Amino acid sequence: MSQYSSPSDTTTVNPNYSTGNGYYTTADKVAELLQIPPFTSTTTPMHSEVGEFIKRIEDFIDNKTKTSWRRLLFENEYHNFTTGVGHYPAGRWRDYLGFVQLDRHSISKMVRIDIWEGNQWTNICGAEASVTLNDYTSMVSGTTQINLRLPNSGLIFNLLAGTTNSRFDTTYGNKTAARELVSLINERYPSDTASLTGSTQAKGQTDTTGAKQVSDFFYATIDSEDSNKVLISSLLPSDDGANCSIYLNGSSSTTSAHGLEVNSFTDKEDSGRMNEWWKIGREGRIFFRDKYPYIHLNSVRVTYFSGSGRIPAVITDAATKLVACEILRSDDATVLITESGNQISVKEKYDILRKEAMEIVDGKKEGVFLIE
Repeated sequence: MSQYSSPSDTTTVNPNYSTGNGYYTTADKVAELLQIPPFTSTTTPMHSEVGEFIKRIEDFIDNKTKTSWRRLLFENEYHNFTTGVGHYPAGRWRDYLGFVQLDRHSISKMVRIDIWEGNQWTNICGAEASVTLNDYTSMVSGTTQINLRLPNSGLIFNLLAGTTNSRFDTTYGNKTAARELVSLINERYPSDTASLTGSTQAKGQTDTTGAKQVSDFFYATIDSEDSNKVLISSLLPSDDGANCSIYLNGSSSTTSAHGLEVNSFTDKEDSGRMNEWWKIGREGRIFFRDKYPYIHLNSVRVTYFSGSGRIPAVITDAATKLVACEILRSDDATVLITESGNQISVKEKYDILRKEAMEIVDGKKEGVFLIE
């Protein structure tokens, strides 16, 4: 049984590590636990340093439990196609031909499901558009732009050629420019091209109002069979994603210019229990019915978001206690935490908090799902 929510869940989540706010806990919660004044820009440690502790602890919890309560992206995960006992067509007792078990559970969004059909990869998930970079010498810095627009005349993201962190560098060639475009859309750092371009931080681009990042709505990857082509997936549900627009240089009718060519978003997905494929997101299983790979080994490649987004109170409790332990370990931080004859020592406090937190973390470890 999958629990949808609890009245005890942490409901105020506004992550900004530089101010000490994470997904699982905050600097204020840690200070309350340690019974000390709030962390600020002048305390030791500062709230931004506590934010770095929170980052590390969140990763520790995710890795230790093999799951996440944050939304994490996993890309290009390869799987063998395991066939069921029955044969085509799917029958009364088994309504799938084969399946894959993903490495992670609690799947919140399938972004891409690429299946190998013997001579090409075919995506059967979501809505997809493409950009082909044919001639980088025709692309003009600050002028050449790729425009992504949400449905119903929605937000517009203008992706310009150029050398800043909000643009894609076209200096070195079509293939490098394609990878730069992927890094810009995905806000990835370090990018594949950072050693060439000297980039020292993640790329990114907001919409024209400055409200949203392009990575909130789109995901990009290089076409593995044509490294001059960038495949762009909408993160909206497939039918809605197909209503997104892509065009060039600010003109909705321009699909070829400045050495670029774009193809519109099309719906690639036909999912459902009676359709091409279906999934059990909680357990990370994908079942194939009418569309499936032609070979067994390494024939399914998936990109997906894992993480329920629901943060149970016990995870907040564990994270808060583990961050507190990091502070107690710091020589400078012990200045904030005094000891007296009637109080437990800093070491005893550390041991108690660590033990209680690890009991929670160990109890949240995911099991292994077996499929026949």
